[in-house]
Amino acid sequence: MRTALFTVSFNRPDLMEELLQGLSANMEDLDGIDVFHFVDGGPKAKQSEIKEKIETSGVPYTSIVLREENYGVGRNLIGARRDLFDVQNYERVILIEDDLIPGPNFIKTTLQLADWAKQYNDVGMVQVWNLPKQAVTEDDLDIVVPTHEHFYTYCIDVEVWEEIKHTLYEYEHAYLQGVAYADKDWRAIRKRFMKPRYSKVRTLRQGTTLLEAEHPHPPPFGPRLKRTVPTGQDAITALALWEKGFIRLATLAPRAVMKGVDGVHSTAKIFDQLGLNAQAAYEWNQTVPTSYRLQ
Repeated sequence: MRTALFTVSFNRPDLMEELLQGLSANMEDLDGIDVFHFVDGGPKAKQSEIKEKIETSGVPYTSIVLREENYGVGRNLIGARRDLFDVQNYERVILIEDDLIPGPNFIKTTLQLADWAKQYNDVGMVQVWNLPKQAVTEDDLDIVVPTHEHFYTYCIDVEVWEEIKHTLYEYEHAYLQGVAYADKDWRAIRKRFMKPRYSKVRTLRQGTTLLEAEHPHPPPFGPRLKRTVPTGQDAITALALWEKGFIRLATLAPRAVMKGVDGVHSTAKIFDQLGLNAQAAYEWNQTVPTSYRLQ
């Protein structure tokens, strides 16, 4: 399967350096994967510093894409997926945001989980980072949970992208293009774009599914859209998956650490509220599972 991995970044070269160090510990598993870096531009960008970190890291890469302006995280992410899937015809794409630091077996576990999940018509994305609400042991390495949270990393195949991309492109065209990120019409996104697509009833896909119809898997933002629900591209990606009947799987045991205390959507207060300050520094060097079980 023709596979690409891409990172997105803006002005945090120190975090990018840590990300690259994490990838360097997964070097053998990157064989056969094309690596792309999409670096946002604009007055506050640190493109040259990030580019130097990438070039001196020792991690092979196919391309460094330097955006000519500040696209914002939404346009940058949507544009990267468009380029890799629609233009370059990759069959599978792995995303890593610049504040997600891969641990041992991050790539191998991602690919094994993605391969295993292909037998189910309702799995739209997989990821191997999680924020477990319980202690995790070696006995839990093959446990997966359906989730709508934390889009810092994921793996998606082209068949799923083809089903959800039109929702993302419509959102991008209506609310991201020609508008500064801080000036987006959040209220209109919720009322005019999200609400007509939102349902508290799960769409059931045909064929072999991982979740049975009775399995509890509530919609991404609760039974109804509140005024406080997120409206960024992560939220729209979650909504597009839900609309098409897909679930998103995460391993219970995390294979990475999220370090983005300060960013577009985060402050130290928000970082603490999300529980990210309580991450355990797991490093799993055990054999990577080839099959998985629901919690």
